[in-house]
Amino acid sequence: MTSNSKHFPGSLEYFLRMHLRILLPAAAIAVSLLIPGCKKHGAALRGNVPPPRIASFAPSITETVYAIGAQKHLVGVTDFCSWPPEAKLLPKVGGYVDPNYEQIMRLKPDVALLLKEHGSLISFLKNHKVDIVTIDNQNIAAIFSTITAIGSVCGVPERADSLVAVITTELHRRPAGLPLLKKPRILFCVGRDKPGSGTIGSVFCAGPGSFYSELIDFAGGENVFNDSLLVYPSVAAEGIIRLAPDIIIDAMASNKSIDPQKVRADWKVLEMVPAVERGSVYALTGSHVSIPGPRIGKICNDIRNCINDWNLRCSREGKCLHFK
Repeated sequence: MTSNSKHFPGSLEYFLRMHLRILLPAAAIAVSLLIPGCKKHGAALRGNVPPPRIASFAPSITETVYAIGAQKHLVGVTDFCSWPPEAKLLPKVGGYVDPNYEQIMRLKPDVALLLKEHGSLISFLKNHKVDIVTIDNQNIAAIFSTITAIGSVCGVPERADSLVAVITTELHRRPAGLPLLKKPRILFCVGRDKPGSGTIGSVFCAGPGSFYSELIDFAGGENVFNDSLLVYPSVAAEGIIRLAPDIIIDAMASNKSIDPQKVRADWKVLEMVPAVERGSVYALTGSHVSIPGPRIGKICNDIRNCINDWNLRCSREGKCLHFK
């Protein structure tokens, strides 16, 4: 039913690249010397940034820097950093598998905030005397530790502590709606083959070691993969039938061109699964869904809303509502 899987460190795009081997074509990044204060193609080289001059190599890191109000230190971000919107205007340092080494050196960062999975990039930065801070976003404790570490690097530890406190409050918020009839068993899909094609092939799911699994627990559900040894196991359609989840959540942050209704409709081929039979299949959109950073409270609330809808359907005596 399952196959080996590594961690899911920074965004759904990274997961799809490393686990489904879908490598997006490397876009050519224009590198030119710009007059300080001018912008070209939405990004200007930042020569007046106060130390420490920070290069961020993951969307979750960039979001955290902004969330603690330390964005003045950012000199560069990845091609995938899109939140908050102003992050898109910063100089780009490339992607996960295609960092722009020339641009990185041109930006002259003092500190690089990156993931342990970056490998060769870490060696390059060390050789060029750039301080390295590696972070881990696998689970909620690691996300909180990351926020604390970034706050320390940016010289605002108290803001980092406040952010952790706010997120903690969000995670422990009491759910609205009817009392749960039972704790629903949830399959959380983080990536799959050919979404929107009308079929279900290999599905990568959140395992018990992931931050998604913890969010499911905070939201009042139970992960169907609670006994898996893998952080992100894969499963085929036959395995999903055997698991018989009450709720299926399909995270589709990286599939912006696909209609969520088509994504949900794919699951109709598994009509014998309780989640499909009751119509409790949900497509979560929005960039926050794939980012293990300061907006995890929003993901938790999304899961709560799915559970509330499922609970309402279950409470409608014998009525089986299908896809609308």
